[in-house]
Amino acid sequence: MVLALILIAFAILAIWVVRVAGWRFALQRLGGSSLIIVLVTFATTWLLRQVPGDPCLTALGTGANQEAVDLCRLERGLDKNVFAQYWSWARDVLSGDLGFAFYKNRETLSNVLQARGPRSFWLFVYGQTIALLISVPLGIWSAYQANRVPRKIPVWLLPIFLVATLALAITGGWTLSAIIVLAVLVPLAIFYGLRGGPAGDALVNTSAFALLSIPVFVIGETFRYIFAIERDWYDLIGYRSWGDGVGAHLSSVWLPALVLGLSVTPVYLRLLRSDMIQNLQQDFVAVAKAKGMSNRHILFRHVLRPSTLTLLTVAGLNIAQIINGAIVVEFIYDYDGMGSYLIAAVARREFFPIQTLVALVAALFVFANTLIDVVYTTVDPRVSAGDDK
Repeated sequence: MVLALILIAFAILAIWVVRVAGWRFALQRLGGSSLIIVLVTFATTWLLRQVPGDPCLTALGTGANQEAVDLCRLERGLDKNVFAQYWSWARDVLSGDLGFAFYKNRETLSNVLQARGPRSFWLFVYGQTIALLISVPLGIWSAYQANRVPRKIPVWLLPIFLVATLALAITGGWTLSAIIVLAVLVPLAIFYGLRGGPAGDALVNTSAFALLSIPVFVIGETFRYIFAIERDWYDLIGYRSWGDGVGAHLSSVWLPALVLGLSVTPVYLRLLRSDMIQNLQQDFVAVAKAKGMSNRHILFRHVLRPSTLTLLTVAGLNIAQIINGAIVVEFIYDYDGMGSYLIAAVARREFFPIQTLVALVAALFVFANTLIDVVYTTVDPRVSAGDDK
């Protein structure tokens, strides 16, 4: 079932790519994608075989008899060389047999994908959506403020800041957090939102730098303590599907998705800001201003579209980082998705399911980047999807 859905998705993508970019581009991408998947999965096979120890003893336990171990080695192809083992895996996958998720309990990988795959999928989608919803508006606003006339910081913010600092020495916990948010951050946000200027851009840019320097596991553990343990705003009950209701589904995924989204937001924000600042200095912007066009029209119709090319590229290339972050987030929040399964599979040295999951990730990576290359032609008609220059 899972393999069939993946093949259908790739077939739809192939048809669309052929219609937009032509046969030549589609065939080039198909050949390059196949080569990437083969190289990545074969490298995974070879690296797994270099790990010391006997995978069958790891899977069956040290109490297994020799006959069971020999049978395990025979069924998993460990008695063959790396090329024969890789061919055995590829032949089974292409025929639709994904093998066992865990050799000892004989649970199939197809069942694991059907049970856990949607959890990781929605976490990935929500995390990427949150990152774009935060980074795109802030990136546009920050780039626009960078070119405005500087504004002076009002004097009344100084005593508020001193009061908040004094509260830091006296109180703690949520009292301190509320004071800082209400007394400092909210006035700053209102002031810079209404008046703007380079100081507002500097505030956003500095915040992005600070967030970028914090590892995802630190953000995850901090949010887990604040929202799940101290305030009980998030219930650590694990994932709930859409069948349990929209509210139950969103309540089970919003905090892990937020952590995952915040881990990549600074990258998107700074890239979009940098491209927009560069495009705002182009001659076509000066011509548009001379024609009397409004700043909003110039930003969204003439500057934003060409500035999103780099953002789209990085969003595609950033899939691997998001998947790595999702593995950490799933572990922190007991999410029980494909990330937690992959950790267990690596620990038990389950060769075939690891290779299959690596192949799926590589296919997802190729799928997303091919999609982005074709979307380029929609975002900026000057770019041709089939142009190799």
